[in-house]
Amino acid sequence: MTVFIAHAPADRPHAEALERAIERRGQFTELDDGQTALRPVQQGDVFVLLVSQALTFATARLRLEQRALDAWAEGRLIVVKLDNGFAPVGLRDLPAIDASFEAQREFKWGEVADEIRQKLGAPSPSPQAAEAPDRAATSAPPPSRQRSRSHGIAAAVLLPLLAFPGVMAIAAAVSIWLANRIGPTPGGWPELRAGIGAFGGRFGLPPIATEALFAISILLTLAIVAFGVLRLFSKPRRSARPPNTAPSAAEPVKQSETMFVSYARANEGAVLPVIEAAQQTGRKFWLDQQGLKAGEGWAGEIVRAIRGAKSVTVMCSQAAFESDHVKREIYLADRYKKKLVPVYLEAVEPPEDFEYFFAGVQRLNLFETPEAERPQAFVSALGSI
Repeated sequence: MTVFIAHAPADRPHAEALERAIERRGQFTELDDGQTALRPVQQGDVFVLLVSQALTFATARLRLEQRALDAWAEGRLIVVKLDNGFAPVGLRDLPAIDASFEAQREFKWGEVADEIRQKLGAPSPSPQAAEAPDRAATSAPPPSRQRSRSHGIAAAVLLPLLAFPGVMAIAAAVSIWLANRIGPTPGGWPELRAGIGAFGGRFGLPPIATEALFAISILLTLAIVAFGVLRLFSKPRRSARPPNTAPSAAEPVKQSETMFVSYARANEGAVLPVIEAAQQTGRKFWLDQQGLKAGEGWAGEIVRAIRGAKSVTVMCSQAAFESDHVKREIYLADRYKKKLVPVYLEAVEPPEDFEYFFAGVQRLNLFETPEAERPQAFVSALGSI
């Protein structure tokens, strides 16, 4: 488990101070200024992004932003503000720890360390199962599996203890029997019983009680051995996944003919008429008309919709390029390898972080088409998508 501390090169002293505070808690950390290639954030890691004015102008900002979004998608991101600088688009509306006051910074480092501990102790999420991050979770093992695991541990401890008296009884009986077989007149069953009775007499037990204890202990040990052999050679039962359990990462998600529409709330008046008219031609669209926020089930609804969609249409505008929701939706579309269809509502060029996702993708300049003809132009541009 690694805690990555992402920072602008100018903020390295702050990152090192946080690193010392975290390592005092026993966590392994790595500093990430975006200039050195580090391994991807994995389940069990935590990614701490230090936001500052210096980060805005850092040459490796896009790389750090991409890693931060990867961590957000896994529910492993912690945002820390060092000053009044703005987080990158897509991360601005997420919860952040305010460490902008230097006098309180040591206290805030402790708060960051506490949140790291909480995330490391939380169930590991996955995009397939969590469908609800701020993404909570490739879930912990179901209760039945936890119970069977605890039962297995208890059996591994108790069964040898229960078998021990029988092992000792068998050893004593064999020793007595072998001693009786030596000599000119080898003894048989009566002599064996007499030897066992004499063995118990040394401890103040009557012969009959000693024989009964020997028999019970030996039978219990044989039963335990037989049980272990059966468990060893029996095939494990394949348990069916309980209802409403999310699919694993290896299972494909059923893809519909629906197209996901990503747009800024400010463009609702221009987007909805086009989509409603296109729906009349038989096309299916999914778009959020309820203004979900990042912490109000956003991930659950949006992730399911994007993963199940055939493609993703991005209604591009200045407002869209400044929208955290649109940025995350485009990121998720790229993560799930969905075809992107950028539709421009106004004459505006995408910033470089959006341009990365639109590279090599055909765009539709809908703003060049008269308003009455836009639905038809939109449907025609979709073609066979």
